[in-house]
Amino acid sequence: MAFVACHLILDLSDLPSQLEELRAGFMMGVGNNRKPLLLIYLANDATTSPAAPIRYTVYMTIRLSDGTEAGDVGQLIVSGRRLIGMVTHGSAGDTRLDDSVGSVYAFSLDLDDIKSVETKTRWTGRVAGAVITSVDDLDPGFVLKITSVVGILADSGRLTSGASFADLLQSVTPAGG
Repeated sequence: MAFVACHLILDLSDLPSQLEELRAGFMMGVGNNRKPLLLIYLANDATTSPAAPIRYTVYMTIRLSDGTEAGDVGQLIVSGRRLIGMVTHGSAGDTRLDDSVGSVYAFSLDLDDIKSVETKTRWTGRVAGAVITSVDDLDPGFVLKITSVVGILADSGRLTSGASFADLLQSVTPAGG
C-alpha cells in the first residue's frame, strides 16, 4: 500500500463510512464528556494482524515533502504492519480542523514506509516525543512528530489515560509490529 494523506470533509449524518484509498473507516462514538466523538478505525483488511488494533489519542504534526502540514490533536491506530491517523483538531494549511463538523486530516501508511523512529527525551531520560520519518524513496515523503500520548481511545469513544510513548513506540518498531 502506498502512503496516503488527505483533508476530508465527512458527512457526520452518514456514518459509519469507509474510504478505500485510506483503508480506513469513520464512525461516531461518545467521549468521556458524553459528547459525540468522531473515531477512525481500520477498514476490513486481510493484512491486519489478528491482535486487536490500538487507538491512541495524541498530539501530533505531520509534514509532507510537498510542504503540506497538518497537526494538533488526533488519533493514531497501530495494527500489525499498518498505521492510520487522523488529526481531529488543529489545522491543515489554512484550514481549521474540527471533528464535530467533519473536517479532519487523515493518513495511512505501512510500517515498511518508515525509515526511522527517533525518540526525544527529557533530561531525566524519560521519553518526551517521537519523530517518525518516511523512507527516502516515498513520494510524498513525510515526517510525523508526536509530542504527547494522552491515552488509549476505545471503539466506544471512551478515553483511558495511562498509555505512554513506550507503548506507542513498541507498537511501531519492528520488534513491536
